[in-house]
Amino acid sequence: MGVAAIRNRAGYAVVYLAPIAVAVSFNPAYAYWLVSGVAIAGLVAWLWSRGAWHRLSASIVNAATSFANLLLGASLYVQGVGFNEQFFYHLDGDTFAIARQAYPVVFFGAWIYWLATCVAPALLGRQSGERHLRTHLAALAGVVGLVAYAPLLSFAAFVVSRSATPAVPAPTIPSTVEIEPMALDDPKSLVLVFAESLEATYSRGDIFGDDLTPSLTALATRGVDFGNIHEVNNTGSTITGMVGAMCALPLRSAMPWEHVNSVLPNVDVPLPGEACLGDVLAAHGYRTVFMGGAPLSFAGKGKFLEAHGFAELHGGADFLPFLEDPDYRSGWGIYDDTLFEFANRRIDELAAEDVPFALVLLTLDTHHPSGLPSESCREPRGKGSEMEFAIRCSDRLLSGFIDDVLTRLDDVVIALFSDHLAHRNQLFATLKNHADARRLRFSVWGGDVEPIRVERPGTHYDVMPTLLDFLGFEDWRNHELGASLLRFGSPWFSEDRNATTAITQDLPKIRLAMGSHVVFEAKGPMIDVDGRRTLATNEGLDLSNAIFAMEFDADGEIAGFRDSASVDEFMMGAKGGIWIGVSTNDEFNARHVPDEAAKLAFFAGCFDTDGFVAGSLWWREELPVSAILDGCVSKDP
Repeated sequence: MGVAAIRNRAGYAVVYLAPIAVAVSFNPAYAYWLVSGVAIAGLVAWLWSRGAWHRLSASIVNAATSFANLLLGASLYVQGVGFNEQFFYHLDGDTFAIARQAYPVVFFGAWIYWLATCVAPALLGRQSGERHLRTHLAALAGVVGLVAYAPLLSFAAFVVSRSATPAVPAPTIPSTVEIEPMALDDPKSLVLVFAESLEATYSRGDIFGDDLTPSLTALATRGVDFGNIHEVNNTGSTITGMVGAMCALPLRSAMPWEHVNSVLPNVDVPLPGEACLGDVLAAHGYRTVFMGGAPLSFAGKGKFLEAHGFAELHGGADFLPFLEDPDYRSGWGIYDDTLFEFANRRIDELAAEDVPFALVLLTLDTHHPSGLPSESCREPRGKGSEMEFAIRCSDRLLSGFIDDVLTRLDDVVIALFSDHLAHRNQLFATLKNHADARRLRFSVWGGDVEPIRVERPGTHYDVMPTLLDFLGFEDWRNHELGASLLRFGSPWFSEDRNATTAITQDLPKIRLAMGSHVVFEAKGPMIDVDGRRTLATNEGLDLSNAIFAMEFDADGEIAGFRDSASVDEFMMGAKGGIWIGVSTNDEFNARHVPDEAAKLAFFAGCFDTDGFVAGSLWWREELPVSAILDGCVSKDP
């Protein structure tokens, strides 16, 4: 084989392996993928050298595997784990539309790379000589590539896990609280709009050089404008923002290794026993309705609302059959102009009934990173970014909707609240440079609402009691961590913030059951105990140079978890109990897996006993629970 041929093959291999190397950086446990990549690149090169029909096979193998490489790389980048139900659920045209708009360079770059990789074998040419030896080497490469090909193994694991999981019917959500209704002299209806990350900072001309929301700024002078609302801990996402604003309590998981967006979908009854805005209004005879452009299932939003007083829920999919143009929607859901159109129709229907109503809306057009403005905004875009245009568009749509409802109805209170501060978007550098000045938007209007500017500092938790005060609920002016900012200071700023209570949402119980097995998986890494799969993380992030473990008591019931980047710190609290975990910490791994250099290790049992088990975790390890428990029972006193 000539020098030019060797150079061409080496160049092809580098091109083929590039996305694999990048993907492995997101999760080092997939390092074996590089081995299969080398083997498959060698197989493609050999097939291409054999002739026409072999070249067709080479093209198919090359195109299919390189595309699968990109898919698994995308899953690792977005989720930190391989293929799962969430990934394939989102693998559709809507997600591709979001990716195209949000990450155009990466999106189109990936397609260009894939097309270039598809034609790359043509540069290899046809070689002769040593065919018998190369045939055996190519066959060996094919076997190695198939056995260690990460996308195929990840997909197979997904199929097996899905087929092994029986379908469970959705539980019926019971009533959560008992609220004693009070007499209302003149009950008013409520329209509450959660504006996606449309914080009040965008109105600061001294920060952005111009007021990006001039219509809302002008409209705020006609109502009560709360100008000093802060975002505090556990309120920085849509679901935590909605819970904070509607329940006057922060939302966090009882098991902090679970991402907050995955908490509520995994429980039977969200936030049991808590009295939230919908609960109070429903107990007083209000018709309660929620309408949002995104799916109700995302982050358990629909489950939370259904459990807390909302009798009528409409998500993005519910509106699709009624769209004049079924394609007029973004990857996140229906556009805000469509949402407001449907909301106006529902308001007219509700207003015609002889009962007060509460309509809660959630917008989408200002979603990070670049916004998804409605096409009804016809004004010139100017020189600003797409995000700035989306904000200006939402300013026009929101102010028009609010003003229209105020004009049509006299006995309604309308409130606008930004669900949380903006996340990373095209204007984030400016926002970050003025972090201390950032505030949430909260304004309230009504037929008998006197215009005023309120500068008392407040938080999400003050929204519920403040709105109930506007509606005449005298007994609800103080609730949990909130208070009506019309009359009181926010409890958050007068109490010890670290001592405040928080909603701890209980997840399904995890138990070491005799006769079952504990399964460790390198992808993730994941730990499966009694059918409950847990993603190992360090402080909510990818496990990096750290130890993650689940602690169980003598009866096999979970007692908590521990994660740390320090071996000494971890071991100080790990002398008692039964521990099951994984580690990427070099010092810990060298101590407990001394015979081999383990980049990722698993461990189980009780420390400092003969029954403690530890080893390298390359792909999948399985331990019987009986061995773990027996090893701990026999430990020295």
